[in-house]
Amino acid sequence: MRFAEHGLNVMLLDFTTIPARRRPNACLACPPSWKRSDADIHTALFSVPVSRLREAVVAIASREPRTHLLSLDREASQAEFEQRSRIFGFVDTITVAFEAASNDTSTIAIYSRSRTGYYDIGVNRRRVRRWLAALANELAANGDNKAAS
Repeated sequence: MRFAEHGLNVMLLDFTTIPARRRPNACLACPPSWKRSDADIHTALFSVPVSRLREAVVAIASREPRTHLLSLDREASQAEFEQRSRIFGFVDTITVAFEAASNDTSTIAIYSRSRTGYYDIGVNRRRVRRWLAALANELAANGDNKAAS
């Protein structure tokens, strides 16, 4: 994975402004504590500090093909990636927010969406599920996570 080379000015995403009625080419995963009944997936509470969670997500994204890190704002605890489809090069944007629940626990929100088109045949939902599964596996493999919830 490398930083995108096209000089995009990436703005932080306010997850509270994501519309409840999204297009079918997007997937929102967030913790139950956010009380978003429109979440496609609820995320877990991890028994790791937010810095370790962020580090693991960046590592997971770096292993994804055709994925570039657009921005990483440690202060706001948010990262933005883009991933292109293999054949046509369609661009999806993946925004990840990291939230500390305590000094030793944290959670995550992911909003993955297509920049073009209307349907994505479930690509964004599968990506979010894959990244969350990889995150749980990576933290467990390193002995970092004992599911906090």
